[in-house]
Formats: sequence, structure tokens, C-alpha cells
Amino acid sequence: MATVDRSVQEAATATSAWLDRDRAVLGGVSGRYHDIVAARGEGSWIVDVEGRRFLDFGSGIAATNVGHCHPKVVAAVQQQAGKLLHTSVTTHHTLNVELAERIAGLVPFFEEPQIFFCNSGAEAVEGSLKLARRLTGRPGVVAFLGAFHGRTLAATSLTTAKGSYREGYEPLLPSVHHAPYCMPRDFDGDDEVAVRTALRGLDDLLAHVAPASQVGAMIVEPVLGEGGYVPPPVAWLRGLRDRCDEHGILLVFDEVQCGFGRTGSPFAAETFGVTPDVLLFAKGVASGLPLGGIVAPRRLMDGWPTGTHGSTFGGNPVSCAAALATIDVLEEEGLYERARILGERAISRLRAVQAQNPALEVNVRGVGLMIGVELSDAATAEAVSAGCLERGLIVLTCGRDQNVVRLAPPLTLSDAELEHGLDILTDVLALQ
Repeated sequence: MATVDRSVQEAATATSAWLDRDRAVLGGVSGRYHDIVAARGEGSWIVDVEGRRFLDFGSGIAATNVGHCHPKVVAAVQQQAGKLLHTSVTTHHTLNVELAERIAGLVPFFEEPQIFFCNSGAEAVEGSLKLARRLTGRPGVVAFLGAFHGRTLAATSLTTAKGSYREGYEPLLPSVHHAPYCMPRDFDGDDEVAVRTALRGLDDLLAHVAPASQVGAMIVEPVLGEGGYVPPPVAWLRGLRDRCDEHGILLVFDEVQCGFGRTGSPFAAETFGVTPDVLLFAKGVASGLPLGGIVAPRRLMDGWPTGTHGSTFGGNPVSCAAALATIDVLEEEGLYERARILGERAISRLRAVQAQNPALEVNVRGVGLMIGVELSDAATAEAVSAGCLERGLIVLTCGRDQNVVRLAPPLTLSDAELEHGLDILTDVLALQ
């Protein structure tokens, strides 16, 4: 009788064993897209506890922009860990000064930019609301339908990507109002009609529901993330800018998911040529280490008195070291331009699949390496995601109806890896 190698047997049961332990001690409230138990990351790949390799087109939800464990980032973290781990606000330290200087260099559209560091995108959102209230004295906030801004109570109040994010948490933050996000697909792809309709809805809100004189901030994802990977028409973003100028409202760009190169520029504000008053970042800044922040011109930051906001761990030295190395990689390897080139290539190929399969209900859209493949329904999107996983490709779903497959691979993706991933995805799409 044939014998089975013991190491192979153990590997085959490793995933189920770890998942059993996971369920025993970790709260089930935090879900996972896939029952993969990761052991290590290598560039564009995740390797699980069974030794299986998965091409990662999710990047930890657009966080590992320079790939998993980039050698330069790893070296920076290791070196810093032996020097200084933490100071909080008890002292200054050099790395958050250096990082703030580097980030300031990435926002040429701001005059004398200053940075506040925190730990996450949700914290950056919270801080921006406090900043807006201090500067304007107004309680109101306008957010947009389909947006995701985080999981804290205030960020949840702004979020409408899914009803489940809000369910059971009311009463939420008061004086939060929602206007339509500009969706050209709802108007047969007619940008002009979509812009006009969305801005009309916003104007009606400011006139009759949330008087503009009471609104301190308008917060928007310049590319809708969790809500479906939707890049809006630039004319709509300009319309938001015009209305904020007219009414003295702070325009806040939540670039937590689309920042640090994903749209083909350091920030989408530059990609689209629309300047906010405040810009928020997190995710891609530190290759997955906890770091987020707020960027605004000095004239605004000077109105936020010392001691009225803070963070115990924000701007941690190790996270800052990772972020400095991440920015080095983005610049030295030409990854902003790389994101544009690979994104255009991927969108072109996916649209060709759409043209070749007219019976397949699919809408392909995106900017840089932030691409959404909208399908007919959630079941189809889930089937595509599962089919890709079976073939070794990680993709994530999103959208208000959970019918969008989103692609957010590392910007360090090789040509061969891009084609391999698209081969898998197009084969799976053809089966639907």
C-alpha cells in the first residue's frame, strides 16, 4: 500500500488547523475575504501555510503598493527597530520630521503643507472632522453615497458603501448628510448628464436639507473605493471645489485607498488636477505598517491649537522608517508611471474581453492600478472571485451591490505577473 509523506499530510491539514484556532480566539466580527492562512509575502505573491502561492491583486486592500516585504522596506524597519521603537508625544523624533518633509514634497498643490500623523485612515477621517469644526465653527458634514471612510463611529456615520457597516450602531454622528456620488454608468456612460444630475442633487441638499452656512466639511473619495472602484468625471470634482469655495466649506479628499501612486500620481488630487483643502492618507504609505495622516496648508493647520488633538502611536518611528523607504521605492523604481502604464494595459485587455463576449454583462473602469470590473450581480462577482482563487489569483469584491471585482495589485507588478493574472481573470470571466 502506498504511503503518504508525513510532511505533505501535515501541510494539507495546516489551513484547517489554523482556522480552527482562529475561530477559537479571534472575534468573528472581523471577516476575511478568503480562508487563506498566509505564512509570508514575496513581492506580488502570498504564500500560505501549505506552501501554496497566490498572485495578490488585492495588496492588503491597496496597502502593499510596493509589494510584500520589499527588501528596502524590510531593511529600513529592521534597522529602525534596533534604534528607537516609540516616543509618543513625550519627545520629538527625527523620522516623522523627515517623513513629513517627504510627503510635503508630494503635494505641490498645497502652499506650505503641514502633516499630522495618526495610525489609520479612520483616524485621519476623524481628525479632519475635528479640524473642520475648529476652523469653521460649523457642525455639518456632507459625504457621498457609496463612500467608505472607516469603522469608527464618526467614520461609520459618513459611510454608505454597505448597510451592514451602519446597522445596529445608531444613533450615529448628527449633522451628517449624504449627496449623490457621480456615477456615469447610471446615465449610459454620459458624463455630462451624470455630472449635472449629481451636482443638482448636491445643490438641493445645501439649499433645503443641510444649509451651506452650517456645513464645515465636504468629504469625498476622489476615486470611490469600497463603493465600486469608480473614478468620477473631473468636472464633478471641480463642481465640488466650486461649491466649497462659494460657501466657505472645507473640501476634504479621502485618499486613504487611492493615495501613494495607485492612480498614477502620488495622489489623485494631482491625477485629476483638483486641489482639496485637506488631504487624508493611510494604507499605501508604509507598506502595511500602521500609519495615516492629514495634510493641509499651514494657513489651515495654524488654526488647530496645540494640544487640541493628538495620537499616542501616530508617527511611530518604525512606521515612519517603512514609509520613507516606501516613498524611495515609488520614486526610484518609477512606479507612478508604471501604475499608469499597467493600468491602461489591463483596462484595454479587459474591455476587449467585454467586446468579445457581448452576452457577458460587464463594465470595466479604472484609473492607474485601481480597476473595477462590474458584473451583473453579487453571485457572479463571487463566482469570479472564487474561480480566480482556485487558479491561484487573489481578487476582492466590492460595490454597493457587491457585484464589482476590484483589482489593486502592487505597483511593482512585473509584466509577466500582470499577464498571468489577467489570463486567469479573463478565463474565469469567459465561463460566466
